Amino acid sequence: MPSVDLNESIETLVRLGGDLKQAEVDRRTQFVVHEHNGRPYYKGEFRPMLEPEAEPLHVNTLTALADYLNDNPDELDLSKLLVHVNSATDVVIRSVPTGPHKQRPVFMRAGALIPDHMFDTYVSPDKFVPYLQSCFAAGEDLETVIAVCGNVTAAAEVRQQDDGMTQTVTARMGVQRRTDIEVPNPVVLYPFSSFVEIMQPARKFVLRFKGDTDKGTLCALIPADGGAWQIAAIESISTWLREKLPEGVRVIA
Repeated sequence: MPSVDLNESIETLVRLGGDLKQAEVDRRTQFVVHEHNGRPYYKGEFRPMLEPEAEPLHVNTLTALADYLNDNPDELDLSKLLVHVNSATDVVIRSVPTGPHKQRPVFMRAGALIPDHMFDTYVSPDKFVPYLQSCFAAGEDLETVIAVCGNVTAAAEVRQQDDGMTQTVTARMGVQRRTDIEVPNPVVLYPFSSFVEIMQPARKFVLRFKGDTDKGTLCALIPADGGAWQIAAIESISTWLREKLPEGVRVIA
């Protein structure tokens, strides 16, 4: 058997024991909290020690949001809240900056439920008309668009003028009579685009037709307002909230 150096073995064991002890010390001190400039940090990764936050509540209407603040079941300090209108479909209740790291906890988020719209997409009249009837609020131009699209023949002739907007299609009038109809453009419609509590914002569209396709004549709505409807929707949401929320709650948009 090979000889064993007892002293060398003892030194090896002592060294390994020291390494394990240091590793245990490092493990225990990794998450020791230290302060720097009056703010708490973890030692090691040196990341901020944030205040605990509750999961925000998620609702789909402005009414639910208003009820939450009026009833105030969580006993929040209303003077330290902000109702932030992020967009036409998103509103949140936030706190003013709090804690050493100036966090803005979110207590509730309201997200509007809106249908899947088919803008910029050519579809057949038998799908397009039900879509208009179910996903748009009533309006004068809506009735005109439905009347035109609902009477377009399957093999309609589509003639386009030089300005790229004016079109003429063959529509069915009565049982057998067909006639040329000039397509109205632009049209002002009210698609469901925001919360149900406000009047849906008016949006301009160009109504287009495409003939001689494998699926017959197709219809499409092309947005033509550059997104201006979103500003109108945000203003309407802000007005509604200021009227419904308890006094002292600030609304920003």
